[in-house]
Amino acid sequence: MSVTVDEAVVIAALRAAGAQFALAHGSRTADGPSRPDSDLDIGAWWGSQVPDSWDVPLPSYVDLVVLNTAPLWLAGRIAQHGQLLFDDDPASRVRWQAETRLRYLDDIPALRRRYQQRSAQLAHGSHGG
Repeated sequence: MSVTVDEAVVIAALRAAGAQFALAHGSRTADGPSRPDSDLDIGAWWGSQVPDSWDVPLPSYVDLVVLNTAPLWLAGRIAQHGQLLFDDDPASRVRWQAETRLRYLDDIPALRRRYQQRSAQLAHGSHGG
């Protein structure tokens, strides 16, 4: 089933919910073609009154990440590669994007080490934390 994405509807819903800026990420923004049934992955930031993602009324084809509370590994990828949908607070967006990118890039080596250690544990049959 093909999904028709209406970015104007998504942007209007995010603004109505109080989002200050939003970035698209994921398969619909990748260099290669996305599947016609792919959802629209959005990361949005709120200045105040930060909602849970499921409390924001969006079309069913939208997968929302609330950037204010997203884990660094995900927020960093969105800050690095996301495509701007709208920006009602450029100063906050630039600050969030710069700080998140720096923290993410600083943390990548540690993340890779943890993943390698965990993979090695699983390969040797150790399931401890």
